[in-house]
Amino acid sequence: MTIEPCLDRRVTVPCVSIHYAGAVCATDPGFPMPLQPTHTLRSRTFIGLLFAQFTATFNDQAIHMVAIFYASDMLVRYLRLQYVDEKAVVSIVTACFITPFLLFSPFGGVLADKFSKRSIIVFWKVAEVLMMLTALVGLSLPHLAEWGWLPMPTAALWSAILVVSTVFLMGTHSTFFVPAKYGAMPEIMHPTLLSRGNGFLEGTSFTAQIFGTSVGGILYAMLKSDIHNGVLIPGKEWVIGVLLVLLAGAGTCTAFLIDHIPTAAPDRKLTWNWWQPLRENLRILWGSKPLTLAVLGISFAAFMTLFLRQTLLYEGELSKEIRTVRMMVEGDDAQADTEQNAVRGGVGARLIPVSLDSAAQQSELRVALLIALVGFGVGIGSLLAGFLSGTRVELGLVPIGGACLSLLTFLPALLLHHMWMVVVSLFLIGMAAGLYIVPLYTLLQHRAPKQSKGNVIAASNFLNVVGGIAAVLMFYCLTYGLERLFSPTQSLSQAMASHELVAYFEQLQGQMRVPRSLFAATAIFTVTVLVLLFLRLPDFFVRTLVWLRSGGRSPIRVEGLDNLPADGPAILVTNCRNLEESLQVLSATDRFTRVIQAEGEEATCRASCLRRVARAAGMVSIRNRQEPASDWQAAFQKGLQTLQQGDLVSVSIDDSMPADQVSRLLNDWQQAMPVTIVPVHFSHEPCRGRGRRPRVKIGIPQSGTLSVEQATVAVAAVGESAIEG
Repeated sequence: MTIEPCLDRRVTVPCVSIHYAGAVCATDPGFPMPLQPTHTLRSRTFIGLLFAQFTATFNDQAIHMVAIFYASDMLVRYLRLQYVDEKAVVSIVTACFITPFLLFSPFGGVLADKFSKRSIIVFWKVAEVLMMLTALVGLSLPHLAEWGWLPMPTAALWSAILVVSTVFLMGTHSTFFVPAKYGAMPEIMHPTLLSRGNGFLEGTSFTAQIFGTSVGGILYAMLKSDIHNGVLIPGKEWVIGVLLVLLAGAGTCTAFLIDHIPTAAPDRKLTWNWWQPLRENLRILWGSKPLTLAVLGISFAAFMTLFLRQTLLYEGELSKEIRTVRMMVEGDDAQADTEQNAVRGGVGARLIPVSLDSAAQQSELRVALLIALVGFGVGIGSLLAGFLSGTRVELGLVPIGGACLSLLTFLPALLLHHMWMVVVSLFLIGMAAGLYIVPLYTLLQHRAPKQSKGNVIAASNFLNVVGGIAAVLMFYCLTYGLERLFSPTQSLSQAMASHELVAYFEQLQGQMRVPRSLFAATAIFTVTVLVLLFLRLPDFFVRTLVWLRSGGRSPIRVEGLDNLPADGPAILVTNCRNLEESLQVLSATDRFTRVIQAEGEEATCRASCLRRVARAAGMVSIRNRQEPASDWQAAFQKGLQTLQQGDLVSVSIDDSMPADQVSRLLNDWQQAMPVTIVPVHFSHEPCRGRGRRPRVKIGIPQSGTLSVEQATVAVAAVGESAIEG
C-alpha cells in the first residue's frame, strides 16, 4: 500500500484505486506512480525542468531583441513606412509579448490543473520548436528575394511580420508554460527545499534572460543586413534562426527527463468563458492574505521591471539622437545634412551614412547589455535569496530587497552621466529585485491550493500583465509631461533650416533630465509600496529584524510548516520563555501572527530595538506577568480581533506566563469563536560551526476545545518527536 504525500495539509489516504485531489492512485503496476517530492536539487526531474525553462527563456528574450532590431531595419530604415519609427516598433513588439498573457492566462491555469504539468511542459516545448522555425523562415525571406523568387520590399515586409509574430507566439508559449512550470515546483520539491529550488529556478531564468538579450543583440549586430542608398543587402540573420531552433530542440529533449506528475484536477471543466475561470482564481487569491500579498508583490515587481526597461530604452533612443546630432555639429560626416533632412520624414528616399547607422546600432546594443545586466543581478540575487532562506519561506528578505530597490533606483537619476556608476547600480538593482521576488514566489507556490496551483499562478500572471499595462500607461503619461518641460522647442529639421543646430543640440542634452526623472519616479514608487507594506503588514519588518539579529544566515530550522493552516483563525500554543523566542516562532511562519508574551525583568534591556518595533507592529507584549487585569483584557481583545480577521495568535504556555491568565485567554477565545489550536515547540539544537541554532517544530492542528493542560501535553509531545527526529 502506498500513501501519497499531501502538501495541502489534508489527510493522506491509501492509494487503492481511488480519486484524491484530482490524482488517481492505483495499484495497477502499469499506472504511473505518484511523483514523490525530492529532497535534493540533483533530481532528474528538477534538472530537466531547469534546462527546459532555460532554453525557453533564452529563445524568448533573444527573439524579442532580434525582432526589435530587425523590424526597425526592415520597416523604418529600409521601407520607411509612414507613422512607424523605432519607438513604435518597441511598443508593437512589447504589446505582442504581453497581449497573450492578458487573453489566455485564465485558460493556461485551467489546463495546468486539468492535465499533467509534465504534459503541458513537453507540449509547449515541442511548440517552441515550430515557433522558432517560423522565425527562421522570416529571417530567411530576404534571401528568397535575392534569388528572384519575390520582390525585395515584399520580402522585407513579410519577414518583419513573421519575426514580430514569433514574439506573439512566444508570449502565448509563456502564458501556458509558466503556470505549469511554477505549479510543478511544489510537487517535485520537498517544502524544505522549495525556497532554494525557487532560487535556482529564478536564477537560471534570469541568467537565460541575460544571455538571450545580449547574445541576440550581439549576433544581430554581427549578422544584420546592410542598407545603402535605399538598397537592402541581405545579411546572415538566418544563422540566428538556426541557433534558436537547435536550442528549442535541445530544451524539448530535456523536458522528457521530467517524471510523470499526476493531474491536480482532471474533472475541471474547460470553458471558453474568459471571465469565469479568472473570477474564480481571483476569489481564491483574495480569500487568502498570504496569496494576496504574494501576487500583489509580484505584480508590483512586474510593474517596476517594465517601467525600468522602458526607461532604459528611452535613454538609449535619446542617447542615439544626441550622438547623431553631435556628429552633425562636429561635421564628422559630409553627408549628414542630406541624411538628416529626411529624419522622420515619412515615405521617400533616405541615405543613412554608415557611421551614423553604426552609432545608432551601438546605442541599441548598449541598452540590450544594460537590460541584460539587470537580469544578471536578478539571477545572482535569486540564488542568494534561496541560500539565505534556508529551509523556509524567508519573508524578512522582502523589506530588505524593497529598501535596497528604493535606494539604488535613485542612483541612476543622480549619476546618469557616470556610465560605470550606472552599470554598478543596475546590477545591484537586479540583486535587490531577486531578494524581493523569490520569497514571494515561494509563498505563492507553497500556499496555493494543491488542486489550483496552476490556476492561481495563471491569475498571478494576469495581474502581472495588469501591472505591465499600468507601467506602460504611467510611463507614457510621465514621459509626455516631462518632454513638454525639457524637450527642444523645435524639431531637428526646423533647427537645421534655421541654422540653429548648436542650440538644438544643447536643448537635446537638457532632455536627458527626462530619464533621470523616470529613474527617480521608480524609486518613489518603491518607497510608496514599502510604506503601504509596513502599514498593512508591519510584522514583515519584525521578521527582517529577527533575520538580521541572526546574522543574516537564517539559522532557524523549521519542521512541520505544512501543518500550519493556510488560512483561517488559529492559536499557536508554544513553550517560548520570552518575547525573543516568540518572535523566532513568528519568523518561522508565513502568515501574520500576533504574539502575546509576558516579559521578565531580566530581559528588558536586551533587544530593545526589536521590542520597540514589535510593539509598534501590534505584537502584544505584557511587560510583567503581574500586570493588572486591564492589560490582560486588552491582550484578549487584540487577540480576538486578530482571530476574527482570520489571522494567527501565538501565546506561550511556559512557566514564564501566569497559568490562570493563559487559561482564561484560551477559554475565552475558544468560546468566542471556533478556532484551531496548533502546538508549536521551540528549542535549540547543536549546529556545526555555529554553536546552537533555534529549532521550531509545528505540530498537528487540534480541533475542538483544548485546556491549558491538554495544550501543554500536546506541545511536549511535539518536542519529544522533535528530539527523536
